[in-house]
Amino acid sequence: MENNDSSAKKTKNSKSIILLAGFSFIIPLLLLNIYDSSSLELSFSDIKLKKMTVDSAEPALNIKTAVKIKPNLLKNNNLKADSKKKSHNNHKLGAEKKELYLAINLDSIVYTKKADSSGHRIMIMGDSECGGLFSVLNDYCYQNGHELVASLVWNSATILNFAYSDTVIKAINKYEPTFIFIVVGLNEIYASDLKKRKSAAEILANKIKGIPYAWIGPANYAEDNGINAAFASAAEPGSFFLSKDLNLPKGQDGRHPNSLGYQIWMAAIANWLETEAKYHLEMKHPAIRGQKIRAKIINLNAAKYRGY
Repeated sequence: MENNDSSAKKTKNSKSIILLAGFSFIIPLLLLNIYDSSSLELSFSDIKLKKMTVDSAEPALNIKTAVKIKPNLLKNNNLKADSKKKSHNNHKLGAEKKELYLAINLDSIVYTKKADSSGHRIMIMGDSECGGLFSVLNDYCYQNGHELVASLVWNSATILNFAYSDTVIKAINKYEPTFIFIVVGLNEIYASDLKKRKSAAEILANKIKGIPYAWIGPANYAEDNGINAAFASAAEPGSFFLSKDLNLPKGQDGRHPNSLGYQIWMAAIANWLETEAKYHLEMKHPAIRGQKIRAKIINLNAAKYRGY
């Protein structure tokens, strides 16, 4: 009988030891987890107890699409490359070789005005540069709760096509956008009939009057003859974005930005929309790129269809 009692006591003591050991392991972990998720900061002498959790709000940036902070780049829509990284126009930029970074850090911006965070139905229209920009804009729409409903890409078009045809009005009536992006001017860099172009730009501005918009000037790699000034004067004050001073990597044709260039361009536009534009729009940079495009894509060619 005594042997049975002794055996029972040993078993009970063993269970107690196991439970005590378990609690001594679990309780410190529980306390550490509570500390990790709290705002407290503990230190002993000069030793600071670090937290294990990484802030999930800051996505890891791939070096090919990473953003390099340069505070003075955020002024006057200028995007100047670091002097150590300047290159000639015909230089091929290799992200892997040069560890190329985008020239804006949207996380560093101190927003001076509250941007419109309501979900918009966005339509983008323009020439061939619009064709490269709309997929990047699509990612921004996903990130900020907007919907890209339509993309009207009119290759080889000028302001005359958009002003004098009924194509724009038909697209607006069909897709009912609440915010419009206009990207036009690449094919008019050397235009000299500026009075005619300005008049056409004013007609287009009247067509979209009443709908908030962002008029994006061409990303021209040569000095224009005044087309940017003509468009800027036709657009509502504060709604025209000057792109020609941006330092954008070129595509193979030498006329359009490459894929990285379009990302830099859209990042600059997004910064302007958040901080300076007349029609403020929430445009935080996307954590995920390459989102599925659900917008209706309309492809036209001015050589085959000029619209008027």
